[in-house]
Amino acid sequence: MNKTFDNRTFDRAFAAVATAAVGLAIVAGFWVLGTPGRQREIAADRQRLQDVASIAQRLHEQYLADDDSFELPATLDAIELRNDPLTNQPYEYERLGDRDFNLCATFDTDSSTHRLSPQESNPDAGRWQHPEGRHCFEFDVTEYPTLVY
Repeated sequence: MNKTFDNRTFDRAFAAVATAAVGLAIVAGFWVLGTPGRQREIAADRQRLQDVASIAQRLHEQYLADDDSFELPATLDAIELRNDPLTNQPYEYERLGDRDFNLCATFDTDSSTHRLSPQESNPDAGRWQHPEGRHCFEFDVTEYPTLVY
């Protein structure tokens, strides 16, 4: 009887340790990766960055095509724009000068909590870092805005 009791005790202890290990793995996964809702927010912010980069790239391409006669538009009505993936609101554009402009978006996350790419290996990655909330990126239409993440 003693041997049976020892086997049951061992089995219960093993089951408890295995259950605890699985529970800790799940908690660690949420801690490292974030909740599914957080992952959706990060994905929406990445889409916003892609949209902003696409608009800036389109303006750069127009600049290259028009050479000396290019003038930044007062508004972006003439350019087909994408809207924010969640709010469906257009991104904000502001002409700052003959060659400089801002594009603004409202972000759900602070990118410093989930780096887009290692900044040490790619200095362009720092350009796309953003806080939570409204943030504007300044562009020079003569430079191609490479999106890195």
